[in-house]
Amino acid sequence: MPEKKPWPYNTPEDLKEAGYKLSGSGRCRGQNCGAMIEWWKTPQDHNIPIDPDTMQPHWATCPNSKSFKR
Repeated sequence: MPEKKPWPYNTPEDLKEAGYKLSGSGRCRGQNCGAMIEWWKTPQDHNIPIDPDTMQPHWATCPNSKSFKR
């Protein structure tokens, strides 16, 4: 199994330099979560939820992340 690469972005500026665009904010709809998240568009035009405090993808910390996987 390939090793996971660490998330390389630590600030909003890092994301912007990599071609990401902030598209909004809201709360996680997970039953046991409700955390504030920011929605970013990737350079491939996909939506990704980011924790604004840690700048990590929200699925890395959300207790309900498995329920959102496709």
